[in-house]
Amino acid sequence: MTATVSGLPPILLCGIVFLNLVHTCACEDLNNSTPSTSLGGDQTKRNPQFKATLNAHGHMLDVLDEYGEAFVAFARNTTNPVADLGVAFGFTTKEILKTGATVYANDLSEDMLKELNDSLTEEERLRCILKPGNALELDFEPGSLSGVLALRWFHFLTGPQIREVIHKFFTWLEPGGKVVITCSTPYSGRARSFIPEYEERKAAGEEWPGFTTKQIQEVGGVGSREHFHKLEPFIFERELKAAGFEVEKCGFIARSFYPEGWQFDGREHCGVVGVKTRQISTPN
Repeated sequence: MTATVSGLPPILLCGIVFLNLVHTCACEDLNNSTPSTSLGGDQTKRNPQFKATLNAHGHMLDVLDEYGEAFVAFARNTTNPVADLGVAFGFTTKEILKTGATVYANDLSEDMLKELNDSLTEEERLRCILKPGNALELDFEPGSLSGVLALRWFHFLTGPQIREVIHKFFTWLEPGGKVVITCSTPYSGRARSFIPEYEERKAAGEEWPGFTTKQIQEVGGVGSREHFHKLEPFIFERELKAAGFEVEKCGFIARSFYPEGWQFDGREHCGVVGVKTRQISTPN
């Protein structure tokens, strides 16, 4: 079964759907800085787990954390396609394709998706559907996906955008389908100066305490994005439950392989696994 997108007929090969290019990408964010500024030199040579993106949105990681591994394991038993959103050069997509699943691969950069496509076998191309553009603007048929993977790009979103896209994920998934999301937290060496303000806002009960338009001092310089959004597990849990998901797993993720200046105390990232229950209870 293949989902349709924006009213278009099913795509059976690695077709390309052109969408408006906005701001999502599955990579480690460097606040649009150059690799030498943000990583203190050519970190890609010193640490092969980082690969600079072509659109200055950061670096792709070629390693799976426990949440990515959980999604790949889940994909082995799926019957409908899964969506891998913000894939950069497609490391996670290729890991999913190894399971035999069909994958919608999305990223802002058409060039990076072309590089992904060129790296696939002919058989894998039959199960990979490329979708360049803004992940927030995708529109799959309700119940047409078995899974949605969104790694390391929610920090680009505002609170309302996070809420809206999580509700979209719920609509797209079939009963029993899973969503896996990861994001950076305030507890990073790069965001150290923001932690006191974040904790004060959190204690005051702000709904989105990790969202700010301020430019914060980070290792290697000051970020240039209009805003950033650091999240914690309790926010993911709150938003997924509000959308109708059961939360299977939610917690912090240590990034011990990060450059020393990026590390903090083992809470550098966080992740969540949500399940769309097979039977949604309705009030009497």
